[in-house]
Amino acid sequence: MTTEKLLIPDKEAAQLLSIGRSTFWREVKAGNLPQPVRIGGATRWRLADLRRSFESPATVPTTAPGGEAPVPETAKG
Repeated sequence: MTTEKLLIPDKEAAQLLSIGRSTFWREVKAGNLPQPVRIGGATRWRLADLRRSFESPATVPTTAPGGEAPVPETAKG
């Protein structure tokens, strides 16, 4: 019998999302990913919260990197 983890560390969460740890933390601090749960000295993420974040619609940035206005989807080639 195998059991699924309920809580995972930042390294596993970043791997789950196929991003680096620094990018993962940046997205957490920006509010684009769920906040962690702190248990004693450990910082973990609820797997269910991360999965829910996949299901919710992505936020559209108001500006593109570099401060330029984003290109509307209809204008893209």
